[in-house]
Amino acid sequence: MTADKPVPRRIVALPKDCAIGKLKIFELPNPSNIESKGPIKVFMGNGKVYQLKKKTFSRGCEFNRVRDSSNESYHYTARAEPIKSGILVNNAQREDGWLLSDGSFEFSTEYDLGFSLCGAFFRGILSKDENQYLQPELSETPTPSIEDRFLMTRDFLGSLVDQHSPNWSHVPLECLQSCMSRLCDCVEEAGDVYYKISSTKITQWLASKVKKIIENFPKSVPLPRNVSGEIETHCKAVFACNLLISLVPRQAYNELIRYEDQDLNLAEAFRQYKKFQEDELKLKKEQELLIESAMKAGITSGSAKKPVVQRVTKVVKTNKIKSGKGAIDGFFKKKNTT
Repeated sequence: MTADKPVPRRIVALPKDCAIGKLKIFELPNPSNIESKGPIKVFMGNGKVYQLKKKTFSRGCEFNRVRDSSNESYHYTARAEPIKSGILVNNAQREDGWLLSDGSFEFSTEYDLGFSLCGAFFRGILSKDENQYLQPELSETPTPSIEDRFLMTRDFLGSLVDQHSPNWSHVPLECLQSCMSRLCDCVEEAGDVYYKISSTKITQWLASKVKKIIENFPKSVPLPRNVSGEIETHCKAVFACNLLISLVPRQAYNELIRYEDQDLNLAEAFRQYKKFQEDELKLKKEQELLIESAMKAGITSGSAKKPVVQRVTKVVKTNKIKSGKGAIDGFFKKKNTT
């Protein structure tokens, strides 16, 4: 690595189709409205929205911390930062790289601004964590953070800036308008288009996302064993909805899992999946009872006293032969002892 090469303070990996000379990064509130989650970092490029995510490397997990410390696998400064981290950007020219002390870099993925617009609509309903999504639904009425009336694109953007986040001002009108056409009811009057965000439109839009996930279900998400046919499709639908928990507010999730349509019936999928779980639990309990009863039967039979079996030994009686006086008997005479 060349010594005169300037060391960057920040490295951001961009997609191939994102050719931007300078990034203008800004933050928007987390679309899930979960209190424990911080804002997301986004930037605009080529008419699209990209989200920044951080990846940290050259750091062992907490489970292996003692082992790594003993064999000096990792070296950190007093501020728990890696002493050296190498980033190779050109495999053909290995000197074309950097040595950093940060140990992390950022990468970007395309982001659908509709999730932030959905979070703005349900801003009044907050959640502590993802576990609250699985709790019984409460009778909550969303408090819209934008005006509940038809607005033009510019007025709609102003409402988002005033009532949700000032950083909405960094979003171009064309990008916002494309997003609103999917989540809002539209009315055209005198050549102008007016938009009003709708919870029904939001549910339909989220259902289309779920349908795409089902069609391209990730292999990294494990399905329950011994599932096939229709129940497998129901499981994929349920898991696809749960994958969106980190991106949508709780109220939007609750309305999504009640969605019913000819092409996609999520309400039926959740009912069948719940029945499948109950049947599996019932079968598991039955197997446990059978095993327990078999073990008890074995212990009972093993502890009983076994009767002593008396063995009868047959004794063959032999007759004693008396000594006679034959012709040769006189030859063997006992010696007289004096």
